[in-house]
Amino acid sequence: MTITSASNRNSCRATIPGLSAIILAAGYSSRMGEFKPLLRIGECPAVESVVRLFLNAGLGDVSVVVGHRAQEVVPIIEAAGARFVVNHQFEDGMFSSVRAGVQALPSNAEACFVIPADITLVRESTIRRLVSSYRAGIKSIIYPVFEERRGHPPLISRAVIDEVLRMESTGRLSTLLAAHEVEACNLFVPDEGVCLDMDTPEDFTKVCKLAWHREIPTSRECEAMLAVYQPENKVVRHSRVVADVANRLASALAERNILVNPLLARAGGMLHDIAKGREHHAEAGARLLRHLGFGEVASVVAAHTDFAFEGGRLDEAAIVFLADKSVTGERVVGLAQRFHRAFERFKNNPTALASVLRRRTIAEAIAQDIENCLGVELQKIIGEVSSQTG
Repeated sequence: MTITSASNRNSCRATIPGLSAIILAAGYSSRMGEFKPLLRIGECPAVESVVRLFLNAGLGDVSVVVGHRAQEVVPIIEAAGARFVVNHQFEDGMFSSVRAGVQALPSNAEACFVIPADITLVRESTIRRLVSSYRAGIKSIIYPVFEERRGHPPLISRAVIDEVLRMESTGRLSTLLAAHEVEACNLFVPDEGVCLDMDTPEDFTKVCKLAWHREIPTSRECEAMLAVYQPENKVVRHSRVVADVANRLASALAERNILVNPLLARAGGMLHDIAKGREHHAEAGARLLRHLGFGEVASVVAAHTDFAFEGGRLDEAAIVFLADKSVTGERVVGLAQRFHRAFERFKNNPTALASVLRRRTIAEAIAQDIENCLGVELQKIIGEVSSQTG
């Protein structure tokens, strides 16, 4: 197979005109010891994962710069719906691939993403938020930031990125971007994937493990969201305890082959009060999480204050509902103790009292189902959490 020119294949899924993505996949991957673009992440090679990211996010022009082992990479790129650009000087280093990618940008490209092919876990919601910020005219360069650390991919205006063509061949993209720092801004994203590459076998193992659960935020992502959207420290501390209880309950059920996901239950527990303090905070938190791309967790959060439980149908929403009703402040308590204060508080308000009674009835029904499944009293399980978090 002889590769001499770029493919012109375009994706029919494009919804974002004028923006391009350049994926760098031409180097030797010498530090890894294996060719990173072809390493399988989940169900497909790494380079295909990155192509899909941009195409699914709606970009109409996605190109992959190839060089080393191009004959193996190109069929994957074309099958995925992207085009390829050959870097005949790939031995000169990554900057030569950046230059090749920029030279091949279409004339109508007003900005582009630049990303190595080993950054495989960026979320589509992150790409869309970067695009929205760019369209708002905020800055010429927008970096995704996780835990105060800039990650990939930056979105760079055409006026800035074209300057690489006037730089020395030994230059670096970071040098160009640093020269335009005044034109740059940071965009917080609850996306650990922007900072996860695959330079070592240990990195690869971590990425593969996370890839299978990418729709559920990690603990670090949950903490990052709480740091931005929930300023009340007491709420954050409460949420951590609820997450511990939910995780313990879900893990115990999963061990008995009940189809619940401890990771989802823990994330739901961490984020159930992310909008605490706002009107109808469960619904407000769910809307925020859907906007951030975590629809599955949003459904759990939406149900944590008003849950319609059907006996025998335990799921993550039921577990988080019960976990929340088992925690007062930062203390794990029994349901009787948890609801006693509420009954006292609303004893002269029949409407509110009826709501409290309904929630206690639901919590008790969930607890009974869990005890039936596990053959052990609920307090024994959540009591273990209490001893660890106290």
